[in-house]
Amino acid sequence: MRRNRKAPSRRIPIHRIKSSATYEVAEAAKLLGVHRNTVRRWLADGLAPLDDRRPTLIMGSTLAAFHRSRRADRRTPCGPSEFYCFRCRAPRKPFGGLVDVRHRTEKISRLSGLCECCDTPIHRTARRSDLPKLAALFDLQTMAEERLEERSAPKLNGDSTEG
Repeated sequence: MRRNRKAPSRRIPIHRIKSSATYEVAEAAKLLGVHRNTVRRWLADGLAPLDDRRPTLIMGSTLAAFHRSRRADRRTPCGPSEFYCFRCRAPRKPFGGLVDVRHRTEKISRLSGLCECCDTPIHRTARRSDLPKLAALFDLQTMAEERLEERSAPKLNGDSTEG
């Protein structure tokens, strides 16, 4: 019988690392939920060991700083007139400056548009209080809130032909 397993998280749990502790490769791997070879690859990628002797020891503060810098390197800040496009993997402006606005809560709105380069849907969250500022940058179109009662006739989940 096959069990459904939850996919492992890609994010390294930095909060588990004790800055004053030293870790061997196997201990660091077990602590962070990765394979020993992954920790060895980090050592090849620039993680500094405590010294050159065996067993290889890694200072906790060095390990945490290594992962914080890797996490910061992956971040891509977007400007006020940009959305992040997952296909282009870069900040992009919406095509023609057209942006749809859907109000999620009393304070938050969801902005949607199309990427100017690849026509992929792009999204961004904004405060409702910032919408007047964004109206100067974009052509905002507020979308009506769709409720279940207002939808067209629901489709039945079943076979319509009876034998």
